[in-house]
Amino acid sequence: MQAIKFQKYDLAIEKFQEAVKINPQYADAWFYLGKTYDFLNRNQETITAYRNLESVDADYNISIYYDIAKCYIELDNLRSARIYIKRYLEKAPKSPKAAKLIHLAMNRLNYVDISAELREMQPNTSEPTPIAALNSISGDFMPQVNPTGTRLYFTSVRQGGFDFKDEKSAELDFGEDIYYSRLVGAEWSMPELLPKPINSMSNDFGSAFTGDGQNMVFVRCDEKGAIGSCDLYITQLNGNTWSNPENMGNVVNDEDWDSQPTINSDGNRIIFTSRRAGGYGGSDLYMIEKNHLGLWGIPQNLGSIVNTPLSENSPFLAADGKTLYFSSTGHPGMGGADIFYTVFENGKWSTPKNLGKPINSRGNDTNFSISASGNAYMASSRLDENNYDIFKVELPDELKPKPTIVVQGVVSNAINQQPLGALVLIEDINSGELIATNKSNVETGEYLVVLPAGRDYSVSASSQGFFFYSQSFNLPKDTTYAEITNDIALEPIEKGTKVVLNNIFFELGKAELKPISYVELNKAVDLMKKNPTMVIEVGGHTDSQGADATNLSLSQRRAQSVVEYMVLAGIERTSLVAKGYGETVPIADNNTKEGRAKNRRTEFVIIEF
Repeated sequence: MQAIKFQKYDLAIEKFQEAVKINPQYADAWFYLGKTYDFLNRNQETITAYRNLESVDADYNISIYYDIAKCYIELDNLRSARIYIKRYLEKAPKSPKAAKLIHLAMNRLNYVDISAELREMQPNTSEPTPIAALNSISGDFMPQVNPTGTRLYFTSVRQGGFDFKDEKSAELDFGEDIYYSRLVGAEWSMPELLPKPINSMSNDFGSAFTGDGQNMVFVRCDEKGAIGSCDLYITQLNGNTWSNPENMGNVVNDEDWDSQPTINSDGNRIIFTSRRAGGYGGSDLYMIEKNHLGLWGIPQNLGSIVNTPLSENSPFLAADGKTLYFSSTGHPGMGGADIFYTVFENGKWSTPKNLGKPINSRGNDTNFSISASGNAYMASSRLDENNYDIFKVELPDELKPKPTIVVQGVVSNAINQQPLGALVLIEDINSGELIATNKSNVETGEYLVVLPAGRDYSVSASSQGFFFYSQSFNLPKDTTYAEITNDIALEPIEKGTKVVLNNIFFELGKAELKPISYVELNKAVDLMKKNPTMVIEVGGHTDSQGADATNLSLSQRRAQSVVEYMVLAGIERTSLVAKGYGETVPIADNNTKEGRAKNRRTEFVIIEF
């Protein structure tokens, strides 16, 4: 016992073995011998010691039956594990204080029963392949791929970063730092270290990004003034420079360990791992969302559908915002930690599904990440039980998230083509619901939004001193993945500026506005209220189909409908002029369907400012 106290485990084992050799009936010695083996993860020797104790005194301590079962699971002997879990449950006291332990044992019983079936299933995809360009002789893990699959961030303890070692560090552990790599053709580039202020002499790891790459959440440990041992931090990209990371504070972070965040594409929801009190056991997954003030709310446990009495880790929220991949040692699997997925629908998470073989293995498989285009990555210890490497994964279609569309481009000044920092809004064009708020990069003007299939969207950009721009995207549920380049040139607010309002629609052949036009018109109303000296000509235009006089009359009535809506919304009538142009000012070829659609438009012209 003294040897254990001073962590001299080999000496402790030697002494306990001497004791049971002298007296094979010495129950205490068998128990502590088993405990020591178990602490060192020497599973077969743990089983032998405890089974000898069982033969000496079957009721010495019933916890040995659970520990024997746990070791059999590690040794892939599920049949024997089941026998000992059942034996534990038979002997467990039916008292309130034993409820948690019974829950744990029931979880293990379910694990061995279903895992046996899972392990008999045939592989459902090709074997994951290690990525030589990313991996090192040290641990490499937590890959996070961007929506387009062209940039991958990961954590490594390799030498050459902000190296830090102490007496507890493993030989090849130089502290956790965040790296990134670019996809060049079909190959990943040499990893580059993220600079200060992201990486530091502390452990920095577990980076997660919004879809546009402008916001980053990550983990920093053992920082002075922090809440717990490891906390969540957040930072924003200003041009080409990351802001100084801010601790997310004691509403989000706990005095215990908080780690491994994932953030959804629009930046309003974070799911992370925590060992805080009040969970289901081990580490659990929690979710935070921004409230109406733009502040992060109190973490909510994802509940018993997702979390188990053991540990859930490394969540990754896919681009669709609904499909969550995570690792677990509690749900039935192939051994060690396995990767699962669950979908948030109708206000609840679906029953997690194991990704199957060969994605999951006898090793620890974790840190799954997938781009909107379907390129998937993970970390696994299958090649070295003491180390992690990053692998590329081919995911079967039935296990992929729901399809999304990526819209990206550059926001610029229409006059001088200089990049602009702009507010980019994503709204449901039918309901007017604001779904997400993004920003284009202030230096490059680049923006990126991710649109899950199954809704119709308005994507708009606005910047101080410029007329807003909107574009609609109709995405039915059967939409397949696509990348759309949509550069936006914003017109400055000055006399003579002319812009097309793309999201104003009328009933066929009529002047009645469709309700989906209201999102766009409300933006125009807000703009005029902020610029009360502005006078706008609302121009109605048609294609060349039909009689000239009919088109001229229709265009005038449509322009007047827009004016009447804006007057009702609070704009002075004297600030608006309706003018119909019919088919007289085409901007595209009327001989094509696409051209005629462009010619049927509503234009705003600033006639006074």
